[in-house]
Amino acid sequence: MGMAFSGDMGCDDRDYDNWLTTLTGASTRLDVLEIAVTELCRLCASQDVHSDQVLAVLEKHGAISKAAGPRFSTAP
Repeated sequence: MGMAFSGDMGCDDRDYDNWLTTLTGASTRLDVLEIAVTELCRLCASQDVHSDQVLAVLEKHGAISKAAGPRFSTAP
């Protein structure tokens, strides 16, 4: 059984527009996340993966921003 918005409930067009905007934005972010996860899965399945490769995929999809400097050293 669906819920209908009516004037009796105090919902108006602005409420609907706000919900629609929120859900549209969330759907877009979920699509981007799905693409990033799929790419990371393929990367992990295909070869030895290094942290810089994972970070590059995350940066590419906007999941993280490039830091000012390295957070850790990969030197032996």
